[in-house]
Amino acid sequence: MFSFPGSGRLLADPREEDLDKLVSRIHEMNIPEKDIWWYLDTRRFGTVPHSGFGLGFERLILFVTGMSNIRDVIPFPRTPKNAEF
Repeated sequence: MFSFPGSGRLLADPREEDLDKLVSRIHEMNIPEKDIWWYLDTRRFGTVPHSGFGLGFERLILFVTGMSNIRDVIPFPRTPKNAEF
């Protein structure tokens, strides 16, 4: 994790790749598997152990521009019930 003052994390945390651990945690949190079947399939069929890398682009722009609220720098905001799956 890499942090800047005022903008929070810039790099993503690692994702759990062990399907059994993931399913166990899903049950602990009472999340219906039918709602996230697509995510479980990425772990079931399409993942290998890796270090990965993710840069929080909006947080980087927040830091570079000096804006105070991340909502001001998100180019395509996601709002509830705005996208269909």
